[in-house]
Amino acid sequence: MGDIRSSDRLLEEYRRNAVQLAEFRALLHERLTAARAERDSLPGDEHLPEPPEAGEPIPLAWGRAKRAGTAVAEIEAAIERLNSGVYGTCRRCGASIALRRLRRIPHTRHCVVCRDTRR
Repeated sequence: MGDIRSSDRLLEEYRRNAVQLAEFRALLHERLTAARAERDSLPGDEHLPEPPEAGEPIPLAWGRAKRAGTAVAEIEAAIERLNSGVYGTCRRCGASIALRRLRRIPHTRHCVVCRDTRR
């Protein structure tokens, strides 16, 4: 028969992880709401200039709209990773992403090591 204390520890760890995931879900939804509001406050595609040619300066409105759209897509992808059970796992090496990093950038896809090697 197994040690009941180990079962209690596993249950406590499960509860702690469930609370953390709920906190990340709330944070992601908060950030998604803010990113969508930013995106929606900008002019629609029909009001934006064409994307710049290579070597040309990027118009401010085009750059802001592009960043806002990217932010929404990245946060939505993070929510999907959370729903599928792979949130907090580096998409490159499979290692766990540090909680400190996830709290700062909850939609991050890479651990610090892989982020630094991409540069």
